[in-house]
Amino acid sequence: MRSRSPFLAIAACCVAPTACYPSNVVALRDRAVATADLETRNWRPCAAADLAGYFESYAIEGEAALSLKKVYYLFASGGRYTGAALIDGDEGPQFQTLGGAWTLDAGGLSLDGAPKAICEVDEGDCLRIAVDGGSISLRRVVGS
Repeated sequence: MRSRSPFLAIAACCVAPTACYPSNVVALRDRAVATADLETRNWRPCAAADLAGYFESYAIEGEAALSLKKVYYLFASGGRYTGAALIDGDEGPQFQTLGGAWTLDAGGLSLDGAPKAICEVDEGDCLRIAVDGGSISLRRVVGS
């Protein structure tokens, strides 16, 4: 019976050089994590067509950021929504879910008849929902 170890050794020799690049191959300026400056985005008022889809939060600002860690929303084009929020409460982190109806007009976005929030989008499929005291910035999840 032949040993498979020579085949494994050959495979390892073929894969190893392509699996890792030394840090000196990538320019120093290209090694850092790139983040978009939220202030330089071209925000515009959201239209109903912009809202339809699945979104996840990437920035939470204001008082809500003290306990709200992550938010997911699915807005259906017919005016329904569902969402989940990861809340860090007294009993530790837990998801809370909600769902209902959304409306959007020149005054803003309303979920289930609640007071309207400013709702804006940019060219990169990002969504920002803002109320007094804070905002949530979300990005569209592709392929969902």
